[in-house]
Amino acid sequence: MVKYILSFIPLVGTSIGSALGIWNNFKGKFKKEEDFLVAVATGILGCITFDLFFESLENIRNLRLFIGIVIGFLFIFLMNIFAHHITISKKSKLFWAMLIHNIPEGILIGISLVDTSIIKSLSLILSISLQNIPDGLVVSLPLVSVKGKKYALLMGVLSGIVEPIAAILIFSASNSNFISILEPFLIGFSFSSILMIFLELFKECKHLKTIGVTAILTYLFSTVLTAF
Repeated sequence: MVKYILSFIPLVGTSIGSALGIWNNFKGKFKKEEDFLVAVATGILGCITFDLFFESLENIRNLRLFIGIVIGFLFIFLMNIFAHHITISKKSKLFWAMLIHNIPEGILIGISLVDTSIIKSLSLILSISLQNIPDGLVVSLPLVSVKGKKYALLMGVLSGIVEPIAAILIFSASNSNFISILEPFLIGFSFSSILMIFLELFKECKHLKTIGVTAILTYLFSTVLTAF
């Protein structure tokens, strides 16, 4: 039961960001705050990528890890091509981009809940939840002017719904041999796809110092939680 509750915490972060996006007082300051929030999200994502790199090293001799890494790169690459060629609005592309990039994060949460203690998993879950706040904001705010507040809030929240779904699917199957066979593949897939997303965000960031500071603070936060 506890694992089910924990898997929904990242959706709370997405929902908070979505609510900020429809808040009138926030809209006037959006551009300045958006750049800062994206930098914070990038720093947290960088720390997660760093942790995944070391998890990958533990499975370095497993062929399934490399298959997962290759498929993860191809997945994000093909999704980017798809987003550039389909005839949908930029606002809708933002929704689909966030929805897609939340899939590997959900997988990562599920793996963590299977392999580590609740306390250790909590540090990762809270980090991803903080990173989801600007994600939800970026989806909901542009939709307010064309679709209204209720629709914008709904789409912002829905962009993060795949995270708990993916996490629950992973840890629900943890008692079967299937998940143990798939685990190196899922680690590789999560590592390469999240790395690609991190690099895309990093290229667009204007607050590079914020990225570094956030990554360090996230790592220290994770280390402190793990110590308990």
